This record gives sequence, C-alpha cells and structure tokens, in this order.
Amino acid sequence: MRKLFPVVLLLLLAAALYLFLNRGPHTPAELASYLPNKDGTLLYADVDAMRRSGVLSVLAGAKAAEDTDYKDFVQQTGFDYRHDLDRLAATFRGGQVFFVVQGRFDWDKFAAYALKHGGSCKSHYCVTDSSTPRRRVSFYKLGSRLMGLAISPDDMAAYQVTRNASKANPFTPDAPVWMLVPPAVLKDQDALPAGLRSFALAMQGADRVVLAIAPEADHLKLVLDVRCPSVDSASALLVQLESTTNMLRKLLQREHQEPNPADLSGVLVAGTFQRDDRRVLGSWPIQKVFVDAIAGGGR
Repeated sequence: MRKLFPVVLLLLLAAALYLFLNRGPHTPAELASYLPNKDGTLLYADVDAMRRSGVLSVLAGAKAAEDTDYKDFVQQTGFDYRHDLDRLAATFRGGQVFFVVQGRFDWDKFAAYALKHGGSCKSHYCVTDSSTPRRRVSFYKLGSRLMGLAISPDDMAAYQVTRNASKANPFTPDAPVWMLVPPAVLKDQDALPAGLRSFALAMQGADRVVLAIAPEADHLKLVLDVRCPSVDSASALLVQLESTTNMLRKLLQREHQEPNPADLSGVLVAGTFQRDDRRVLGSWPIQKVFVDAIAGGGR
C-alpha cells in the first residue's frame, strides 16, 4: 500500500495539471486575455446568453440561414453560429482583427474547408485567403472548444492569440454584447459613419468609452457608458450629446421627415442621456426593423 501511495499521488497531480492547463476561460476578462493589442477596440459577445434570452434570434433572424454562402459554410464545416458558438472576444487595430472563439468545432472539417478554398494546414494550424485583398485568415486549435483566429497580412498572426497574451482587463460590463473603445480610435473620423462623427468628437477626451447591447422588452437597446476625467468634463459631455441629438431632431423637422427606426438617424434622435458623477450614460432603443435593415433583411 505504501508503494502505491506515491504512484496514486503522482497520477492525481498529473490529472490536476492536465485539467488546469486545458481548462477554458470562464469569465469575459479571462477570454479577452488571450488577445494581443489591448490598446485596440475590444469586442465581447456571450452568444450562448444571447441565444437563451432570445436576443440572438432578434439579431440574426432567418436571413443568415437562407444565405447560400453561409449554407455552404455550415455544410462543409459542420459549424452554425446559431447553435455551435458560445462566446467570442475580438480586438481590432491597424487593419488586423484577432478573435478567440469558444464553441463546438469539428477540427477536421475546418481543416478540409481551408484546404478546399486554397489554404494550407499543419498540426491544426490553417491559413487561407480572405475576401479582403492582402488579408489572410489564419486559425488554430487552442483547445477542444477554443479557437484562435486572425485576419491579417501575416500568415502566422493567429499564433498571437494565446493564453495570457495580455493582462485580463478587470472591467467587464454586465451585458451579453459590449465594446470597449479607446478614445484614440474616436479620432479617426473617416472610419465612422457620418451620423456618428459628432458624437465621437464629443467623447475624444474621455478616459473610457463603453458601448453595450442589452434586451429591453420587445426590442434591444444600445447603452453608452463614458467615464470622464472630471465632473466638469462629464457635464460638458452631457451638454454636447444632448445638443447633437437635438440638432439631428431639428434637421429632420426642417426636412419634413419623421424619424425612421430602420435607419441610423431614427435610432440616434431617440437617444436619452444622464450624468452620474464623472460618468455619462446614454441609451438608444433599437427596433428589429433596424437590425433587419443593417443585416440586409430589408432587401
């Protein structure tokens, strides 16, 4: 019995080490810590929570399933985000996009898909062309249910998505979908839709800008949470956001137009704002007709 004890202990330690090394990320912060470029825009989506709450059906509808290219993708990979995707985090910067994706993957089918489309694979690391010129899609198996993926000119970019690639951000909004936007990103006015430029300009001096999507009765709402350097700057931002919204309302009235919930102007004029110390909070209702329009559902 004494001889068996060290062997059993060694096996238990080995099993514990295996479980620790292969455990998946449990929190949004842990998932995001797999991503490089923490200075870029950070997106998080709890797709499983969206699926259970009904938000996913509002965002996706049936149009994606009807798309021929998407049908082919599902058939060839065995992966349908409506059923197989649980969570994802992504960061955007400098024309590159990095993803860490949690879900159910048939790795052999994903490799076959890459090869069929002119790509190459080695040891569960695959590279293939993207739909964007001079951009390649690379992905690899981080774990049985975890994928690292990148869109970049660099074929090896997906390897930048790895455990502890960056420090976990302790700030994680309480919403199924949220985005942390560095104030510096808001200075690139050319990259923003025309209707958003005035709002972005007002927030350039903020410490932190968060956008989140959450369910609200029979629709969704877009929530803005801006942390400002001081109470005075927060008060000034509140005035700017309210003034910009009122200006849009007057512009529609001058053109004898009614706010259209299916386009961006209709969403923006419905915004409401308030200040809480150094924070400025905003909220915009998003109707399903707007989601359908931006997804091509109105065509």
